[in-house]
Amino acid sequence: MLLPAARSAFTRLAEGLGGTECCGYALYSDAAAMTVCCAVNTRDHLARSQAADPDDAEYYRWSPAEWAYEGAGHEYFTEVNRHLLTRSMTLGGRELCQWRESVYEACVVTLETLLAEDIIERDGDTVVVFAVSDHTDAEREAGWIRRLNPPHQTRRFTRWLRAIGSPAGETPRAR
Repeated sequence: MLLPAARSAFTRLAEGLGGTECCGYALYSDAAAMTVCCAVNTRDHLARSQAADPDDAEYYRWSPAEWAYEGAGHEYFTEVNRHLLTRSMTLGGRELCQWRESVYEACVVTLETLLAEDIIERDGDTVVVFAVSDHTDAEREAGWIRRLNPPHQTRRFTRWLRAIGSPAGETPRAR
């Protein structure tokens, strides 16, 4: 259910952008795994955001909440999110933790599959992100970045975390 939704969302977004160059693709969820959404960033939007706030340039590269098309394509995730909400509301304790982990893993695997299928087109500067809102675990986030991006982008992400002084257990959020 998640893979076809994400495939449709990213494909339709790319078609709707015409020749606009994208530089970021993301799926993101929430701390209770009740929703999954997608985001796409464009080179123009990234450049404008970084020019307006050069001290936080890398934040705009890695933070889907700041991207040009954050939450776009939500209509493709309606059934997925209905299922996630219903399931999350019926679980508690350890079951909820296991469920949440399975949702997060499904999101990362979905992004890996879309990369393998070339649905997500990547050049040397494009980033692919799985993120969790209201969640702070920099080490875990770095692991997802490592799975989804080439080594030079993983190093860039890690340098950014160190530069902002984000110790393990904390991840940068909107300022």
